[in-house]
Amino acid sequence: MKRFTWVVAVELVSGCVSTKPTAPAPVSFHSSRSAKEATQAAAVTLTGAGFRVEQADTIGNALTANRTATHNGNQQYVVCALPKGSDAAANRQTILAVSFRAVPKPTGSDISINSQVTTSYPGYEGTAMQVPANASECVSNGTIEQQLTNVLR
Repeated sequence: MKRFTWVVAVELVSGCVSTKPTAPAPVSFHSSRSAKEATQAAAVTLTGAGFRVEQADTIGNALTANRTATHNGNQQYVVCALPKGSDAAANRQTILAVSFRAVPKPTGSDISINSQVTTSYPGYEGTAMQVPANASECVSNGTIEQQLTNVLR
C-alpha cells in the first residue's frame, strides 16, 4: 500500500509541475522554385496567416515576419508552459518571429526557416508578479514552419 501511495503522490506532483516546451529545430530543404518565387510564396503565406512581413536583406530573398497576440491569440502557432486557462495566460503576450531565407541554386533554391517566440506578461507590469520578457516560456509548435514547407515543396 505504501508503494501505491508513493506512486500516486509522485504522479500528482509531476502533473502540477509545468515543463518548458521544446522549440522545433530550424527547417532546411531544397525547393524547385527560384529564390524569388519561393520568397514571394512565403510572404503570401505568412501574410495570410496574420504575420507582418518585412524584407530582411537587400536582395529580397530573406524575410522576417512577426505575429503579436495577447492572451491566447497565437495559440494555433505556439505552445506554452503555462496552461491556456491560467491567470498568467490571461495576461500573456506572445510575439512569434519567423526568419525565412531562400538561397539561389542552379536547380531552384535552398530554404531555411527558423522561429522564436518572445513571451511577456504586460498585465503584471508594476506588480510583484512582473517577470521580464523571455524566449523559453512559449515556443513555436511547428505549424507555420509546416505550412511554409508545404507551400514550397
